[in-house]
Amino acid sequence: MKLKYPSLTQIPFKFDNFKKRDFDSFFQGENKDLLYFLNTMIKTRSNNSIYIWGPQGTGKTHLLQAACKQANEMDWHVTYIPLEQYRDFSIDILDGLGKLDLVCIDDLEFIIDNIEWQQRVTLLFNEIRDNKNSIIISSKISPNNIKIDLDDLKSRLVWGHVFKIKAADDELKIKILKKEANERSFNLNDDVVEFLIRRSNRDLTSLIEILDEIDRSSLAAKRKITVPFVKELIS
Repeated sequence: MKLKYPSLTQIPFKFDNFKKRDFDSFFQGENKDLLYFLNTMIKTRSNNSIYIWGPQGTGKTHLLQAACKQANEMDWHVTYIPLEQYRDFSIDILDGLGKLDLVCIDDLEFIIDNIEWQQRVTLLFNEIRDNKNSIIISSKISPNNIKIDLDDLKSRLVWGHVFKIKAADDELKIKILKKEANERSFNLNDDVVEFLIRRSNRDLTSLIEILDEIDRSSLAAKRKITVPFVKELIS
């Protein structure tokens, strides 16, 4: 996939997951309305401001990258900005983004203490609105509770649609883990999956990181993936 990123060579993003993060691969659980809204927004080419919030590991990054992927496939000009990495690049990277059809800004909470970035994101909001384009923002914190110093930015966060993304229940996590394991060319039996759900950090991001470690370690040790083996890894 070829995304339209300004100054791409200056941004240390990791793009590997864009190929597999699409709306079809997102397990919607109780987020059917959110998924439908994003899909419809892009397919109908409507301009919107969307704020998605919820705990770590609920799929916010997946949805933002999926939105970029689908919009790009429909010949939109798009960009994705992970603010967790904002210290790695210049604030000038935001220049001109208001002219793009879709801007996705992930992890807004990382600029809570940076007034310069808050001011620039506020200007970006204005540019996007003036150009009748779209912006999707994600955060762990609701727009009413996020500790943004700049009132102008805080008010813009609720200009459009606000969605709270709901965490997957254990049954859905089991389905996701088995699918992720299959994509890595190994199988997880029910005992191992249930052990992971019960004993490890329960958010999906952490569970999938453990899955990657299981994959690497089992190959290196040439061992079968069993509960005792997994217990050694996460103890």
